[in-house]
Order: sequence, then structure tokens, then C-alpha cells
Amino acid sequence: MSVKEVNDRFKHKIPVPIPIELFVTIVATGISYGVDLETKYHASIVKDIPTGFLPPRPPDVSMFADIIGSSFSTAVVGYAVAVSVAKVYAIKHDYQIDGNQELVAFGVSNIFGGAFSGFFGCTALSRTAVQESTGGQTEIAGFISASIVFIVIVALGNLLEPLQKSVLAAIVIANLKGMFMQVLDVPRLWRQNKTDSIIWVVTCAASIILGLDLGLLAGLVFEMATVVIRTQFPTCAALGNVPGTDIYKNIKDYKNIEELSGIKIFRCNAPIYFANMDFFKDRLKAIVGFDAVRVFRKRNKALKMIQKLIKKGKLRSTKNGVLTDLGVDNKAFESDPEQDPEEAEDVDVPTKEVEIQVDWNSDLPVKVIVPKVTIHSLIIDFGAVSFLDVVSVKGLKLIVKEFMRIDVNVYIAGYDDEIIQKMEACGFF
Repeated sequence: MSVKEVNDRFKHKIPVPIPIELFVTIVATGISYGVDLETKYHASIVKDIPTGFLPPRPPDVSMFADIIGSSFSTAVVGYAVAVSVAKVYAIKHDYQIDGNQELVAFGVSNIFGGAFSGFFGCTALSRTAVQESTGGQTEIAGFISASIVFIVIVALGNLLEPLQKSVLAAIVIANLKGMFMQVLDVPRLWRQNKTDSIIWVVTCAASIILGLDLGLLAGLVFEMATVVIRTQFPTCAALGNVPGTDIYKNIKDYKNIEELSGIKIFRCNAPIYFANMDFFKDRLKAIVGFDAVRVFRKRNKALKMIQKLIKKGKLRSTKNGVLTDLGVDNKAFESDPEQDPEEAEDVDVPTKEVEIQVDWNSDLPVKVIVPKVTIHSLIIDFGAVSFLDVVSVKGLKLIVKEFMRIDVNVYIAGYDDEIIQKMEACGFF
């Protein structure tokens, strides 16, 4: 551990890192062989190391049906481990990786290795940490490492048989020190993103309890579940205008933001699909301040009661509105200012239906409480909506219909061409 600290602290001054693992392996093997630790102290050693390779042979097709399930899960977990470790070191050493290239490389290497009865090839955390800590960063390091392993397997394996397993464990733990020290990053990660920190803790705990393969699989499933949950409850907000600009921001996040008179701008920061469509509708109702369906029903109820009063002769209608039987204009309706009250008396009382224009924000002549609608236009910002499904398109079509029935125009802004194509394909227009 002390040599590792020296290598890390003086890495800019030391041209080549000190290969302490190699020295420890040689010295420990010599001591174990000279003292005969296995016989005298019953120490656990490596013992037999088979040499050479088995001849290549084709796969046994009859076993495919029995191993297809476990093979698929092993491939998924192995690929996830490989890409995860590769991304960790890619960030550390500032380079990019191609996931498709990694997948092809693993496939080709496993086909070749399987022909020689080799184990499933995957990323080894311990060996990766050892190579990285000794300064290996290019393909040359991998080639040298593979060459040494090849030489050991073919000719020098028997020389390492006296090596104690405890020495191998110590080498692995020493090289995983950097991984273990990542636990100290959890408080900082919690302050930055609570969801990511929970995923980190759950994956770490699952890997310790269930093992690396099942633990990483459990962490992957948990992360996918958090993504689904977060998209089910997206952030929705009302936007306001920054005075003197054409910039619109969340009115709750900024001061001195003004909402346009009679216009409500609604933004949803997530894809809209079947799982969050109901939440989308609830947030829209909360932000506009009324339920369009309830407003429509209340207005219809009020209109039916007004028509009944007209049929009974308690209210008289004109071409543009409704008058009381005393000839006084009701403020809840729009009357014709140029029409003579005497002409209004000559209008026949309708028996079926009356064309009525009502000022719904004024007092009504009937005892029906109709929710106030203070907007004439609703703008739905699709700037952060990446996709829609069939259920969401049908839901949006219904929302537009509900608002249009109460004389509120609906506009969709900031959409992508793919969104419009999806809406056209689903019969929105």
C-alpha cells in the first residue's frame, strides 16, 4: 500500500511506476518454497497450475437448449460490467469508448476462446485495477499482459505453485483501494443528485450481498425502475416572460417573471406516454386553475336553466343575448345596444333552442356556480418532449377538444418534426 501511495504521489517524477506486485509475487513464492509453508504451517497455496491448451473443437449443439437462458443472462451482466468499468477509466483518463465496438470485441473473443474450451471472457475488476495502477493505458500493456499469461500457462505455471493465496488476495485488495475509496464520494454525490447516490448505494450493497454479477444486474434493474418512476412524475411548470425579451422561464424559479394576460404557457419536461398521461392532465388542470370538463358541464347546466326561464317567459331573448322581463339588460349576457326594448318584446319566446351569448365571468341569472375561465389561449410547450405513444396522442386530442369547447384556443409549440409525424400517424389532426 505504501509503494502504491509513492507511485501515485510522485507519478510525475517517476518515469516508470514501481512494479511492486511483481516483486511481492517473486519474493512470496521464494519464501513459500524455501520454508515449505504448506507442509509446516498448512498455508493455502495455489498448488497445481495446468499447462498448455486443449485442442480446438466445435461447440456441442445439443447443449444449446439447456444453456441458452443462463448464457443470455451471463452475456448481459458481463457486457454491463465491461462497459461500466470501461466508462470509469475512460472518465479518469479522458477518452471515449464505443459500446458497439466493445460488444463486437467481446463476441469475437468469446467465440475464439470458446473453441479452445476457455472460460467466458469478461472484464476482471482486480486485473483491470492492477494494470491501471501499474501505468498500463494502451493496447501494448494488454498485449504484454496477455503474453506473460501465455508464457505462464505454457511453461512457467509450475513455478508459481508455492505462491500463497493470501498474497494474491493482498495484491488484489491493494489495487482495489481506489475503488474502495469511492465510498467517500457518496456524501458529495448525495448533494449533487440524490437519485444517483441511492442507485450507487443499492448497487454496491447488492454486489456485496449477492455477488458481483447478480449485484450489478440488481443495480441495473433498480436504475431502470428509477427512470420509469421519474418519467411517470415529470416536472411540469407554467412559463412566464422575462420583461423586455422573448425568453420564457418557470415562474416559480425566477423573480420578476410576468405571465401574459389571458394566455397560459404549460411545459412538460419529459416524454409523454401512457404511464404519465394522467399525471400530465392533473398538472395541466392545476396550472390553468380549472377543470375544462367541469366548466363545460356547468355551462351546459346553466344554459339549460336559462332556456327553461326563457320558455316560461321569465327571460326574453334577443339576437345577441337575453333580457329580463322588466326590460333591463342582464349583465351576464351580451345584448344589442342598438335594439329598441319595444322590439325585444315582440320577439317570440323560443320553444326549442336559443342561440345565447353569455359572459361567463359575470353574475348569472341562475343559481349555478360556473368556474371562472381567465384565459383565452393555452400554449403547450413540447420543447422537452422527445416522444409520444398512441395513448398520449389520444389524450392530447381529448385535452384540445375539452378546451376548445369552452372557447380556449390550444397551441402546441416547440415540437420536433418526429412528434408531428407521430401525431399525424395516430390521427391527431
